[in-house]
Amino acid sequence: MTNEIDQLIWRVLDGKASEGEIRELKGWIEEKESNREYFRQWKKIWNMTNGPTLSVSRKQREKERFLKSIHQSYAGKVRKRRIIHYWPVAASVVLLVGVFVGFALNEWSQMKADQGIAQTERIVPGVKAELILSTGERVCLAQRSEFIEGMKESGIRNDSLAGLNYVGAKIQGKEIGEEIVYNTMQIPVGGFYQLKLADGTKVWLNSLTQLRFPVTFAGEERKVYLTGEAYFEVARDSVHPFIVATDEGMEVKVYGTEFNVDTYRKGTVKTTLVNGKVGIRVSATGEEVRLSPNQMALFTKATQSIQVENVDPYGAVAWKDGKFVFEDEPMEEIMERLSRWYDVKVFYANERIKKHTFTGIITRFADISDVLHLMEETAAVEFNIQGNIVTVK
Repeated sequence: MTNEIDQLIWRVLDGKASEGEIRELKGWIEEKESNREYFRQWKKIWNMTNGPTLSVSRKQREKERFLKSIHQSYAGKVRKRRIIHYWPVAASVVLLVGVFVGFALNEWSQMKADQGIAQTERIVPGVKAELILSTGERVCLAQRSEFIEGMKESGIRNDSLAGLNYVGAKIQGKEIGEEIVYNTMQIPVGGFYQLKLADGTKVWLNSLTQLRFPVTFAGEERKVYLTGEAYFEVARDSVHPFIVATDEGMEVKVYGTEFNVDTYRKGTVKTTLVNGKVGIRVSATGEEVRLSPNQMALFTKATQSIQVENVDPYGAVAWKDGKFVFEDEPMEEIMERLSRWYDVKVFYANERIKKHTFTGIITRFADISDVLHLMEETAAVEFNIQGNIVTVK
């Protein structure tokens, strides 16, 4: 019976249920308190897995992870605390079906009444970035369509949907190949942006990230310089390799592939390969290690070493699809990621809390209080928000 109810709840929250199925679920929920609690667990752990960029197989894998989280939580593997009712944005389509409106609104009002996390204002991330032109002029970018021109560069298009586009960009008064002119993208805390380079390579830039790149590529290689985190879909060119250089003395060399580079943690670089092949090269020694899809290379600057392991790459790249993916991740690492995204400072009541782990998939566009509510229910921790200060206890 549990599997049938899981499928029914999933269809309702995913907005694909018929009116009859919604009435059936409503009746089941009203039968007894244990059913209501089970449904609340679903709502708290429910995450947005229906983004347009996800494949059918990826949606199925997320659904399986989601069901596993639900059953672990309901089986008592997490501590029992008072229920904080949470209705996610992704399920708002259900509110349009009249028979379900009353129940949903009651749950929403109870959530506001029961809310245990103190908060003063919402901390909302979003699409924001700054472009630094070759002359040092700074341009604040937003989701609007416009052409950007500088003293040396022209033809740069900022698109409301696709981000910044350098295909067709030109260097003023110079022939292509005569001079390499660099621009820099800076993404602040709580921001992200998409960029298409002159060769057609697509780049997604995460918060607290800087990418320095040529307005037009020239010479034997296509080289960019990264600090922070970015996901690359590199345009194929077997003659001109694409190179991502980092401040840690490591480069990623590719010919056409999809991969993620994370330099957030000082002294290390994580490179996760989704498709194609890349070479991880240590600048000081010239050592190069080749990666295959579904592998992650960890470069450590102190030892000049590279460790390779097999991984599910989605955990590393889900941020570009608007999700946080945590798999037995320590609380300290989770809060580092949340602080970069929500622009908060984190304090711990004791050091032991940093080692608590959490597994789940959460939309990056939820309010931070909703994210912390979910973690409270499944990670045996409590949070308090005062302005941009989060205390973990």
